[in-house]
Amino acid sequence: MKGKIMDPITQELTSLILKTDVTRRPDLAEAGRRAFADYLASALAGSREEAVRRTAAFLATRKGERDILGFDVRTTPENAAFFNGFASHYLDFDDAEANLMGHFSTVIFSALLAIADPSDTFEDFLAGYTAGAETEGLLGKLVNPAHKKRGYHPTATIGPIGAAAAIARFRRLPLKEASELLSLGATESAGLGLEAGTDTKPLHSGFAARNAVFSYFLIRDCALTSSTSAFNNDDGWAAVTAGKTIAEGALSKRWLSPGELISPGLWMKKHQYCSAAIPGAAALKSLWKKGVTLDVISKVIFHFPPGKSYSLHYHAPKTGQQGRFSMEYVAWQILTKGDVDDDLFRLAKTPAAFIRALPKFGIKEDLPPAGQEVRRIIVTADTKDGRHFTEEILKPDGSPDHPFTKGDLTKKLAAASDEAYAEEMITLLSGRPFMKELLSLLSEAPRHV
Repeated sequence: MKGKIMDPITQELTSLILKTDVTRRPDLAEAGRRAFADYLASALAGSREEAVRRTAAFLATRKGERDILGFDVRTTPENAAFFNGFASHYLDFDDAEANLMGHFSTVIFSALLAIADPSDTFEDFLAGYTAGAETEGLLGKLVNPAHKKRGYHPTATIGPIGAAAAIARFRRLPLKEASELLSLGATESAGLGLEAGTDTKPLHSGFAARNAVFSYFLIRDCALTSSTSAFNNDDGWAAVTAGKTIAEGALSKRWLSPGELISPGLWMKKHQYCSAAIPGAAALKSLWKKGVTLDVISKVIFHFPPGKSYSLHYHAPKTGQQGRFSMEYVAWQILTKGDVDDDLFRLAKTPAAFIRALPKFGIKEDLPPAGQEVRRIIVTADTKDGRHFTEEILKPDGSPDHPFTKGDLTKKLAAASDEAYAEEMITLLSGRPFMKELLSLLSEAPRHV
């Protein structure tokens, strides 16, 4: 009977997903609207990149009925989910969450859009997103940081589960079918962190969204079966991937209390690099304003809590794409220019001036230990004339404690599309749109040839 009877943990998780409702949680609904605006801006910005254009051209040969973002191409639903996930994560411009130690909006929204119909409700769309986000955040909290440090990319490994949860809630699946869809998401959990700095890292997001959508069709249209005990404590997902168990009632106790979208919340980006560098970048901008520039410093040290510099593991990046995951590359830009120049992340080879500046930078993990939800970087700088500076920005722009304003989101979306379109989309999302309206406006987004 093993695998045939739903275990208590899987039943608990599946039931929580299916019961998710945001109609009485305006805070969660607002967080979902803001996340969607940021997702769309990230996808449209990514659609300009050459690798994304080539992928769109490839999918144009795979005809179907679903639009993809940024191009006049219609393909199959699973391919649309794949493309939108790839495009929205390509620049590492999309939001991130500390418990997941990855990105869930890029995966979940891409999966939901691929199956959304005009007759659906926006409330169900947001509820699906919320359920998927909650699932990913709670599972991420359970297995991280060891899961990520072992070499997994959580966007890829937990993403299919979150997208499956989102679809199950969005489509209001029966308990058994929902648990089977979660099981398929769990069995498709894969993705290596070593791909950061290559095109495969954003492909992970596309794969996760695609797999969840395709799995949904296999269950809905083919009546294929899957285990209904994917989260049991003997050989379930957490036990196999991380050696972790889940106590009965633990998920219920934490579910939407207050919710992963609220705490630890989302980090959103004004520039196209890993969110782990945002606190350090804010501190560097403050130092720049005080006259601390590259030509006057002798040494700059970035101080992290233990284990917290892990995501920024390219200390001497050879390409701009690797530089998205380098505190040193971000620092060199700010101390040279006063801000980040996103075009430098597109370079096939990092500039010689950056390589010459590398001896000025160092990283230490000498701050007190901090919880998984804490992102903290203290920057110290010594100048050639003997001055010493210490800077820390506790609530940088885009952090959960200093979230983007409506104006920030409008500006980000406008830069990826145009001002009129951004204003119209933000206005629509600020209300309670019908899905028909949202899908129609998405189809009117600026497109590339």
